[in-house]
Amino acid sequence: MEHLEHIKSLYSQYLAKTISEDDQKELIAFFKTGSDAELDHVIGELDQHEQISASTLRPYDQRAGHILSHIRQRTVPVGSRTRSIRVYITVAAVILAFAFIGYYFYKIYNSVTDQEPHMSSIYGDDVAPGSNIATITLSDGSVIDLSEDQEGIIASGSALRYADGEKLFDAGKDISYATLKTPRGGQYRLTLPDGSKVILNAASSITYPTAFTDIQRKVELQGEAFFDVAENKRQPFIVATDQQQVIVTGTTFNVNAYSDNNRTVTTLVTGSVLVQSNSTSATATLRPGQEAVWSNGKLETEEVNTSIATGWTEGVFAFQYTSLAEILPQLERWYDIQIDIHPIPNEEFYAEIDRNKPLSTVLKAIEKTSTVRFEIKERRLTLKKK
Repeated sequence: MEHLEHIKSLYSQYLAKTISEDDQKELIAFFKTGSDAELDHVIGELDQHEQISASTLRPYDQRAGHILSHIRQRTVPVGSRTRSIRVYITVAAVILAFAFIGYYFYKIYNSVTDQEPHMSSIYGDDVAPGSNIATITLSDGSVIDLSEDQEGIIASGSALRYADGEKLFDAGKDISYATLKTPRGGQYRLTLPDGSKVILNAASSITYPTAFTDIQRKVELQGEAFFDVAENKRQPFIVATDQQQVIVTGTTFNVNAYSDNNRTVTTLVTGSVLVQSNSTSATATLRPGQEAVWSNGKLETEEVNTSIATGWTEGVFAFQYTSLAEILPQLERWYDIQIDIHPIPNEEFYAEIDRNKPLSTVLKAIEKTSTVRFEIKERRLTLKKK
């Protein structure tokens, strides 16, 4: 009897729309195996109290309500209790089946719309900005998807935890190195084993050892990153890219070394760095406010406004007489779009734009001081036909 009261309670929870998935499965199993007497005890008063009605059904159960109404109209009260009970078993099974199916598609629909909401703008479609998306690959081949709700991770030997202290992973064995990688439309922060901090921009990766045991602290970079290096004069910190090496002891600087750009730019904010070319004997020692540009086999130094190079770390696009040809690749990587503009108009822009706004916001700011007009269609940016 205690079991039947439990089932009756589950049935009441179902009608009240408060039943859990596990309890709903238990209820269905009971309807399939229960005896006539047991079923009578649970739903015997169903018709009298009209517990199942359109008002008690979830939105995706409405069709079941129509089926119930149809069955009631066709059911003539007779002395056979078994027939009545079996009718309601059928009704209950139909309702529960529709509940499961409806809930399943409801969850799928919502997960899809949450992942890829449709956005529109005066340019046609619109595109949301990038966010905290990254993976980390360990030297044993393990790949970990990092939480989009977190900003960064802290590396300590083979252990990883999120910046808020939440434990992420502990290999429990020797892991010699790891690679943090962001896709287009992603960025992430990393605290290295020596306490140095890195902000990794979109479509970039950094490979680092799980412990700095050599005479130098060396990491490998592809793409763009901002470094805040923990000072250690006895153990220089080296950022190696395809075209150059940056050697420091403790400083803050930005390195832009995307493979699709035939140049590497190192911008020094504080401290001092030595930039060395991989292919020539060229070197450059930078002071704060200087930039070293490697391009076409040459390494040149110039005075700059460092906020232009580092604005992305503060959540802004910073343009200072920046050409459209330089701006478009930034938009392509951050918004994960395809640029289909040929030839690119020869125009320059001076602006500071919030990087966390939709693409349309950036395009509006560009158009204010430009003759170009844009269109967006399915993540493809083109010029509007005149």
